[in-house]
Amino acid sequence: MRLPPLNSLRAFEAVARRGSLVTAAAELNVTHGALSKQIRLLEEELGHPLFERRNRGLHLTTRGAWLAERLGPLFGGLAQTMDAFRHLDAGPPPLVVSCEPTLCLRFLIPAMVDLEQETGMAVRALAAGGPVDFASRNYDLALRRHDFPLADGIEAIPLVEERMGPVVAPSLADADLSTVNRLHSRTRPGAWKEWLRNRKVRFEGPDIQYEHFYLTLQAALAGQGVAMASVHMVSKALEQGRLVAPHGFAPDGTAYVLLRPSGRPDDPRVDRLVEWLRARMRLHLNF
Repeated sequence: MRLPPLNSLRAFEAVARRGSLVTAAAELNVTHGALSKQIRLLEEELGHPLFERRNRGLHLTTRGAWLAERLGPLFGGLAQTMDAFRHLDAGPPPLVVSCEPTLCLRFLIPAMVDLEQETGMAVRALAAGGPVDFASRNYDLALRRHDFPLADGIEAIPLVEERMGPVVAPSLADADLSTVNRLHSRTRPGAWKEWLRNRKVRFEGPDIQYEHFYLTLQAALAGQGVAMASVHMVSKALEQGRLVAPHGFAPDGTAYVLLRPSGRPDDPRVDRLVEWLRARMRLHLNF
């Protein structure tokens, strides 16, 4: 299959991540019209709309959200690779942190500039989930929600507790949430049941399943229903007023940890990273 032009894919990824043609155009140093043309060409190439134009704004379609979730880590990894190449002779290689995809896209990558400025060290994020295998993978550390047994030879450093809660777009904030669509992620099938346990709040609307958390949150941002979300994945959207949490967030009994191979020599950079992650993620608990 012939690949679409790289410029069109890059334009789409920037608009999907930024949520705005104007800010994406400024990031890529192109005109608003040129960026819009690239998006249109990509949609024609793929034969599917990637955005819905409504309410004077752009909203990802289901296919658009699917593509954005996969292109984000690819372009992020490409930028990090080229940055690392430019600094090959500048000292120790960056710490590479494997991070669950949605947490990586919603928290770690947007905070990367602050992390490097505040710690003075180079860190690279790798969006990846599933089993942690330091022996055969190209990362030094792994940021994970600790809800699985650890393999031998892996040490878990506690960071912050997980908190979950329902979130909706502001357009649904005053609606009867007991009847709107409930958005589910197959990666956390029990999230709704766990949160509703021992609560008298009613959420009985139609259930809609999405493959990943990222798609569920995109659907919530687009006003398609109410999603069960981690506060660590939606704190920026809450801060910007793009989502609201009508019932707040509550611990679900799990926590985020930083995993590392046991037995390796101490690296002071890991201690600095742990301190920074704890401080930044604890700020999310204010919502």
